[in-house]
Amino acid sequence: MKSVYIRERKPYTKSELMTLFSEIDSNQLDLFIRNLKVYGILKSVKGMPKNLELSNLVTLDEELVDGIDGQDNSCYVFNYVGIIIIEGYLLCCYPKYLFSHDNKDDKTECRKLLKQVLKVLHRYNTNNQSIQLYSESNQLAAFSRIALIIALLDDYFQNGIYINTQSTHELNGDGEINWNRTIDFIHPLWQEEEPYYINFWTRKNIIDDDNFIQRIHECLLTKCSRELEEISLMDLLDMHGVYLTDFLLDDFGDQEYILHRIFNELNTEFNSRKQYVLKLMAALLLENTSVSDTDSIALFGTTSFNLVWETVCADVFDNKLVAPLLSLPLLQPLKIPSDMEDNNPKTLKDLIERPKWVSKDSNTTFSDTLIPDLISVERYNNECIFVILDAKYYTMYLKNNKVEGQPGIGDITKQYLYQLAYKSFIELNNIHKVKNCFLMPTEKNNINCVGYVQIEMLDKIGLECIQVRELPAHRMFEYYLQRKKMPISELNL
Repeated sequence: MKSVYIRERKPYTKSELMTLFSEIDSNQLDLFIRNLKVYGILKSVKGMPKNLELSNLVTLDEELVDGIDGQDNSCYVFNYVGIIIIEGYLLCCYPKYLFSHDNKDDKTECRKLLKQVLKVLHRYNTNNQSIQLYSESNQLAAFSRIALIIALLDDYFQNGIYINTQSTHELNGDGEINWNRTIDFIHPLWQEEEPYYINFWTRKNIIDDDNFIQRIHECLLTKCSRELEEISLMDLLDMHGVYLTDFLLDDFGDQEYILHRIFNELNTEFNSRKQYVLKLMAALLLENTSVSDTDSIALFGTTSFNLVWETVCADVFDNKLVAPLLSLPLLQPLKIPSDMEDNNPKTLKDLIERPKWVSKDSNTTFSDTLIPDLISVERYNNECIFVILDAKYYTMYLKNNKVEGQPGIGDITKQYLYQLAYKSFIELNNIHKVKNCFLMPTEKNNINCVGYVQIEMLDKIGLECIQVRELPAHRMFEYYLQRKKMPISELNL
């Protein structure tokens, strides 16, 4: 299977796509493009200049057009990070901030960084997705198959094979003494009115090696490993194959019978890990295709990598937005602004005022409000610092009075409003230093101070300008995968 490397959000002409996918003709490429559009992965942009940077767009706007441009006047943009298997190709879509890898023939370093991104996606999916046992269309099933395979293998590496045990009793065995059974069925020796037991009933757990579900688990692990091997994905996913049996699923009955046995087990099993494995197996059986099928598409990734970046930043900088207010490292006992006391706020998120909609008859309804990405409250010696951070998945250029790829005015004003929303709380709790900052990914190795953005009329009412920091994405991902925290002080705000 041929690997093709694609940078997210980079505009490609049709001629460039023909070069990348040289083994298919123009008609096949048109079908290829339409299939990717169905999944929201590929966007076409009418008449857009080739050198236009799209990094400031989360959703492409009215310049988008449907259909195929036969005149090569459109650009095609992959709005996706992850891997795609389609028409005998393995598409490796790497994040948009990895500019330096565009023109390199040697993709070794890019492949290494993509491996890390795929691990981040796996952890993100594990925390945010539930297992779908039923899907309304094959499209959803195909979309999740690689993720299900990775989850099944990952669970095996952490917890081993699915096993059932049978509890039995032995006389004078090596297991734990069952005192209730011993007292009920063994006559003790009495000495000075104290009972002494020479024999004991003990508990013994026997592993059922012939358990049907265990053997299905072994078959699925082996089958899934072979699927990934066929398309050379093991190395990219940084996983090892699991080959436990030569039996095939058909040896145990048809799909309907196997699913019946799995669902019966699911109805009687209350161990959360076992329930998770049973659901994974059922989902894989319900989607009865292979990721290597040439007439299907298999995906593992996301069209919303901005959400992944937000999650990574919130985790690495130890987001306090929903932490209990009493746990904040303040310089004094916690004080709640009087206008918020009736709401009985428990977290910083609860302290943000909600818009009130009032009708002529004075009925009031409340709607959604501002929600920052992450808040950090730090204490250094006798100083408390309130830091408002916003993860922005942008690739920004700011130099010599020229700015490109920057957040819009809505993002800027919201960041100011976050500070204004907490102004009473900050003053009441004797917090003297407040910092505002946008966090953006970069392929560089060090944290880079890009500059700041300000609106002077808001500065005049005591609000802080917004700093901009580029963070080395590979380092942020390493912290996220290792569940480590980065001190706010490293941002040098």
